[in-house]
Amino acid sequence: MKAEKFVSAESGRLVPTIEGELAFVPAALPPKLDLGEIAVPMAEAMQAIGELKGACRRLASPFILIRPLQRQEALTSSAMEGTFTTADNLVLAEAGLDHQKDDSTREVVNYLRALNEALEMLEKLPISHRVIRKTHEILLSGLSAARGAQKRPGEYKTEQNWIGGRTIQTARFVPPPAKETTECMDELERHINREGIDMPTRLIDLALVHYQIETIHPFADGNGRVGRMLISLMAVQSGLLEMPVLYISPAMERDKDTYIDLMFNVSAQGEWVPWLRFFFSKICEACQETVAIIDRLIELQERYRELAANAMRTANILTLVDMLFEVPAISVVDAEKKLNLTYAAARKLIDKLVEVGILIEVPGFYPKTFLAPAIIRAVRPAAPPKEDGRKD
Repeated sequence: MKAEKFVSAESGRLVPTIEGELAFVPAALPPKLDLGEIAVPMAEAMQAIGELKGACRRLASPFILIRPLQRQEALTSSAMEGTFTTADNLVLAEAGLDHQKDDSTREVVNYLRALNEALEMLEKLPISHRVIRKTHEILLSGLSAARGAQKRPGEYKTEQNWIGGRTIQTARFVPPPAKETTECMDELERHINREGIDMPTRLIDLALVHYQIETIHPFADGNGRVGRMLISLMAVQSGLLEMPVLYISPAMERDKDTYIDLMFNVSAQGEWVPWLRFFFSKICEACQETVAIIDRLIELQERYRELAANAMRTANILTLVDMLFEVPAISVVDAEKKLNLTYAAARKLIDKLVEVGILIEVPGFYPKTFLAPAIIRAVRPAAPPKEDGRKD
């Protein structure tokens, strides 16, 4: 790490670490900020959050939105760290229908499990060491040695880590050593749970805390995913949103290099304002995309219910359609159990949904398994237009 790049004493300090190198320890939050410099983008982000809250009220069931958004967040946040699977594989694994899932798919499923476990914990606990470490434990559980089983799931690091280089000498950034990490996480927990925070400050905290945990890098692996999860958790705990529907990894992923560079510049040069402006712009993008997803899901559900009702006059087929918007994969056996039907009756319902184009059969699966591909696609962020106005 090039120590000469770190010229801001206010953002943190350099301390000795292994092999004669230096590590960066961030100063405790909050930093000194000129709110006038971020007032406009912050107001735009607050307005976008307000519009998202209003759009969510149009949903008959929040799970129609929450589960698909969480899948997209899990896919994107994991991909940003080099872990890739497909939306179809994730849906099948989440539904318990893919018994041959590989390590990558298992790791992304873990992201979903970790996120939902943390949301349940927040009903009784504040965001704390316990919540953060449990999230990390689930994220890396059940994986092979190469994928994280030896990375101390649920425990803060005991050895020095680094970012952006094969060795500590060539690293772009070296986060705090283990001893300072514990102290930094204690300070972060106190900051998150301090009292008397107004609504704009809660929004600023999303950006400050995300930078802080990424900079501390408290775990041997999985820091980026835990840090991005924390944005969603804080948005709910702080009261910015009533439901867990703020997921910004898809927006961040489009500008991944800028995202990383701006956080580095906070550490090195104390440049908080560019980071905050960028973060608020990504909040706006995420909210706008989610509102568009709500529109697509509502329109698609109405169309599918009409198709199903015309195909078969039974309430069960409408119930099955609604179930697909939460988990767009199902087997005949699963439909039989969930709808309390005979196997033959469940198969008849699924055959009708295949006939009208709502479901497709997944080849090679036993028991026979079906996907609703349009529901899966509806949650993907729209591709940004090219300069000539075309989309990919």
